[in-house]
Amino acid sequence: MNERRGTLQAMAVANLIICVLLLVFSVPFFINQATVLRTWPSTDAQILRSDVVVDRISQHEQMYSAKLNLLYTVDGKPITTELTSFQDQNYKKTRARADEFPVGSRHQIRYNPHDPAQARIGAAWSVRFFALPLIVSGCGAFFGVIALLLIAASRR
Repeated sequence: MNERRGTLQAMAVANLIICVLLLVFSVPFFINQATVLRTWPSTDAQILRSDVVVDRISQHEQMYSAKLNLLYTVDGKPITTELTSFQDQNYKKTRARADEFPVGSRHQIRYNPHDPAQARIGAAWSVRFFALPLIVSGCGAFFGVIALLLIAASRR
Protein backbone atom coordinates (compact mmCIF):
# COMPACT_ATOMS: atom_id res chain seq x y z
CA MET A 1 0.00 0.00 0.00
CA ASN A 2 2.86 2.42 0.79
CA GLU A 3 4.45 1.66 -2.58
CA ARG A 4 1.18 2.48 -4.36
CA ARG A 5 0.83 5.69 -2.33
CA GLY A 6 4.41 6.70 -3.15
CA THR A 7 3.89 6.04 -6.87
CA LEU A 8 0.68 8.07 -6.92
CA GLN A 9 2.36 10.95 -5.06
CA ALA A 10 5.33 10.91 -7.44
CA MET A 11 2.96 10.99 -10.42
CA ALA A 12 1.03 13.84 -8.76
CA VAL A 13 4.22 15.85 -8.28
CA ALA A 14 5.22 15.25 -11.92
CA ASN A 15 1.80 16.42 -13.11
CA LEU A 16 1.94 19.42 -10.79
CA ILE A 17 5.35 20.40 -12.19
CA ILE A 18 4.01 20.16 -15.75
CA CYS A 19 0.97 22.21 -14.68
CA VAL A 20 3.11 24.99 -13.23
CA LEU A 21 5.49 25.02 -16.20
CA LEU A 22 2.64 25.32 -18.70
CA LEU A 23 0.90 28.04 -16.69
CA VAL A 24 4.15 30.00 -16.32
CA PHE A 25 4.91 29.47 -20.03
CA SER A 26 1.48 30.88 -21.02
CA VAL A 27 1.83 34.13 -19.02
CA PRO A 28 4.16 35.93 -21.50
CA PHE A 29 1.76 35.07 -24.34
CA PHE A 30 -1.19 36.54 -22.41
CA ILE A 31 0.85 39.64 -21.58
CA ASN A 32 1.99 40.09 -25.20
CA GLN A 33 -1.56 39.84 -26.57
CA ALA A 34 -2.90 42.21 -23.91
CA THR A 35 -0.08 44.68 -24.66
CA VAL A 36 -1.07 44.70 -28.34
CA LEU A 37 -4.67 45.49 -27.41
CA ARG A 38 -3.82 48.12 -24.81
CA THR A 39 -0.89 49.99 -26.37
CA TRP A 40 -0.81 49.45 -30.14
CA PRO A 41 -2.80 52.07 -32.06
CA SER A 42 -5.38 50.93 -34.57
CA THR A 43 -5.85 52.14 -38.12
CA ASP A 44 -7.64 51.18 -41.29
CA ALA A 45 -5.67 48.99 -43.72
CA GLN A 46 -6.33 47.90 -47.28
CA ILE A 47 -5.63 44.34 -48.40
CA LEU A 48 -3.23 44.41 -51.36
CA ARG A 49 -2.75 40.65 -51.64
CA SER A 50 -4.37 37.61 -50.02
CA ASP A 51 -2.87 34.23 -50.89
CA VAL A 52 -2.48 30.74 -49.53
CA VAL A 53 1.12 29.60 -49.71
CA VAL A 54 2.67 26.21 -48.98
CA ASP A 55 5.40 25.93 -46.35
CA ARG A 56 7.29 22.64 -46.25
CA ILE A 57 7.60 21.25 -42.72
CA SER A 58 9.45 18.11 -43.75
CA GLN A 59 9.86 15.96 -46.82
CA HIS A 60 6.34 14.52 -46.38
CA GLU A 61 4.49 17.28 -44.53
CA GLN A 62 3.40 20.75 -45.46
CA MET A 63 1.69 23.67 -43.80
CA TYR A 64 -0.58 26.16 -45.54
CA SER A 65 -0.32 29.84 -44.62
CA ALA A 66 -2.74 32.65 -45.36
CA LYS A 67 -0.39 35.50 -46.32
CA LEU A 68 -1.68 39.06 -46.52
CA ASN A 69 -0.08 42.21 -47.88
CA LEU A 70 -1.44 45.35 -46.23
CA LEU A 71 -1.27 49.06 -46.96
CA TYR A 72 -1.96 51.59 -44.22
CA THR A 73 -0.84 55.04 -43.16
CA VAL A 74 1.01 55.99 -39.98
CA ASP A 75 1.76 59.67 -39.33
CA GLY A 76 1.06 60.45 -42.99
CA LYS A 77 3.53 57.82 -44.26
CA PRO A 78 2.29 54.80 -46.24
CA ILE A 79 3.33 51.47 -44.79
CA THR A 80 3.18 48.15 -46.63
CA THR A 81 3.74 44.95 -44.76
CA GLU A 82 3.18 41.23 -45.12
CA LEU A 83 1.73 39.13 -42.36
CA THR A 84 0.49 35.61 -41.86
CA SER A 85 -3.08 35.58 -40.60
CA PHE A 86 -3.50 31.82 -40.25
CA GLN A 87 -1.59 28.53 -40.59
CA ASP A 88 -2.91 24.98 -40.76
CA GLN A 89 -2.22 21.67 -42.41
CA ASN A 90 -5.73 21.78 -43.86
CA TYR A 91 -5.91 23.71 -47.14
CA LYS A 92 -9.68 24.35 -46.97
CA LYS A 93 -9.45 25.94 -43.50
CA THR A 94 -6.56 28.13 -44.61
CA ARG A 95 -8.31 29.12 -47.84
CA ALA A 96 -11.45 30.04 -45.86
CA ARG A 97 -9.36 32.27 -43.57
CA ALA A 98 -7.65 33.95 -46.54
CA ASP A 99 -11.05 34.51 -48.17
CA GLU A 100 -12.05 36.64 -45.16
CA PHE A 101 -9.60 39.22 -46.55
CA PRO A 102 -10.34 39.78 -50.25
CA VAL A 103 -8.04 42.09 -52.20
CA GLY A 104 -9.22 45.69 -51.94
CA SER A 105 -11.16 45.17 -48.70
CA ARG A 106 -10.45 47.32 -45.66
CA HIS A 107 -9.88 46.07 -42.12
CA GLN A 108 -8.89 47.49 -38.77
CA ILE A 109 -5.36 46.57 -37.74
CA ARG A 110 -3.16 47.36 -34.80
CA TYR A 111 0.45 48.36 -35.38
CA ASN A 112 3.48 48.54 -33.14
CA PRO A 113 4.16 52.23 -32.43
CA HIS A 114 7.92 51.49 -32.19
CA ASP A 115 7.95 49.49 -35.45
CA PRO A 116 4.92 50.46 -37.56
CA ALA A 117 5.62 47.72 -40.14
CA GLN A 118 4.74 45.17 -37.44
CA ALA A 119 0.96 44.79 -37.51
CA ARG A 120 -1.80 42.51 -36.27
CA ILE A 121 -5.09 41.94 -38.00
CA GLY A 122 -8.03 40.61 -36.01
CA ALA A 123 -6.63 41.78 -32.68
CA ALA A 124 -9.51 41.76 -30.18
CA TRP A 125 -10.50 40.57 -26.74
CA SER A 126 -11.56 37.24 -28.25
CA VAL A 127 -10.88 33.53 -27.93
CA ARG A 128 -9.40 33.52 -31.45
CA PHE A 129 -6.82 36.22 -30.61
CA PHE A 130 -5.89 34.58 -27.29
CA ALA A 131 -6.03 30.99 -28.62
CA LEU A 132 -2.38 30.05 -28.00
CA PRO A 133 -2.17 31.20 -24.37
CA LEU A 134 -5.62 29.74 -23.66
CA ILE A 135 -4.62 26.35 -25.07
CA VAL A 136 -1.33 26.30 -23.16
CA SER A 137 -2.92 27.36 -19.87
CA GLY A 138 -5.81 24.93 -20.46
CA CYS A 139 -3.29 22.09 -20.79
CA GLY A 140 -1.65 23.32 -17.59
CA ALA A 141 -5.02 23.27 -15.81
CA PHE A 142 -5.65 19.75 -17.11
CA PHE A 143 -2.38 18.53 -15.58
CA GLY A 144 -3.28 20.38 -12.37
CA VAL A 145 -6.59 18.51 -12.14
CA ILE A 146 -4.80 15.20 -12.76
CA ALA A 147 -2.34 16.09 -9.98
CA LEU A 148 -5.20 16.81 -7.56
CA LEU A 149 -6.93 13.54 -8.46
CA LEU A 150 -3.70 11.61 -7.93
CA ILE A 151 -3.16 13.30 -4.55
CA ALA A 152 -6.72 12.41 -3.53
CA ALA A 153 -6.24 8.82 -4.69
CA SER A 154 -2.97 8.52 -2.73
CA ARG A 155 -4.74 9.47 0.51
CA ARG A 156 -7.30 6.67 0.34
